Amino acid sequence: MFPRAAGTATSLPLIQNGGMTSRTPRRWVVLVLGILAAWLLGAVVVRLGLDWADTYPYSPASEIRYLVIAGVALTIAFGGSIASVLWVRRGRKTRR
Repeated sequence: MFPRAAGTATSLPLIQNGGMTSRTPRRWVVLVLGILAAWLLGAVVVRLGLDWADTYPYSPASEIRYLVIAGVALTIAFGGSIASVLWVRRGRKTRR
């Protein structure tokens, strides 16, 4: 079930890298957390931007404000997601 240290009669498992035998699970965690953080930040921008836009009376310019807020939020979300992927890939290349 667990890998054993060579030449030992003990039943304790061999633990390497703090319990992880590979850095791949850590990369996936960093990647997922980075992408979630980017989309969460985008949602915060939408929430705060819409609160700000609603302080002005409705006019045709309001629609443009809404579109700009949505564009900024999507840029943050996609940009953060891409940055997370690149950061994880960069870490993989330098650790070989």
